[in-house]
Parts: sequence; C-alpha cells; structure tokens
Amino acid sequence: MGRMQVNLKLDEEVVREVERLVEQGFFSTKTEAFMKAIQLLLRTYKAVELIKRFDEVREGTEEMPSLTEAVIESHEEEDNP
Repeated sequence: MGRMQVNLKLDEEVVREVERLVEQGFFSTKTEAFMKAIQLLLRTYKAVELIKRFDEVREGTEEMPSLTEAVIESHEEEDNP
C-alpha cells in the first residue's frame, strides 16, 4: 500500500496533546499518532455500519427463535429421539 502526504491545519491544542503523547512514549512520532487515530476512527465507523446492517437483517425477525435457541433445540432433539 502506497503512502500519500496530506496537509492538515489543526488546532494548536490538539497538536500539543499529540506531542505530549509522543514525549510520554505512547507513539514514536506524531505521524504514528495521527495514523493510529485515523485507523481508530475508520474502524469505529465500519463497526457502526456493520451494526446497522445487522439491525436491518434482524428487522422483522424479533419473534423468531435466536440462533442459540435453535442450536440448543436441535441438540435436545438429537439427544431425545
């Protein structure tokens, strides 16, 4: 995966906080800190999208047994022929 340079204007306070994290050893560079922050942001949005898709799939199936219940029921049927 290639890299691209992106120029940003950020509040001084944000940059100072990131520099403080670098000084404390949480990250080796500001670039690493910002990369991790953006990765976390992207993962969060992807998780929100996934939850939304699960909810759409589940919609209308509230009265159906859960998958766990169905598996337990099938095992009980196997145990009691």
